[in-house]
Amino acid sequence: MAAASDLLALDFEVFGTVQGVFFRKYTQRKAKELGVRGWCKNTEQGTVIGQLEGTGGAVAAMYDFGASVSVTDELP
Repeated sequence: MAAASDLLALDFEVFGTVQGVFFRKYTQRKAKELGVRGWCKNTEQGTVIGQLEGTGGAVAAMYDFGASVSVTDELP
C-alpha cells in the first residue's frame, strides 16, 4: 500500500452518453486493474460523477482511460 503522502484524489464528472452503456462497470474493472479506489454514480442530469484515489501514476492512467473511452468502443 502506498504511503498517504503518495496518494492523490481526483473528483470527476463525465458527460455524454454514459448511462445505460455499462460505463460504470468498465470503469470499475479498470480501477481494480490499476489499484485505484473510489466511487462513481449516475446523476439526474445524465452524467456520471465520482472520485478516484490512488498513486499518482495509477490516477493518471485512470484519467487517461476515462478520457479515451468512447461508449461506442467495445471494451474487454
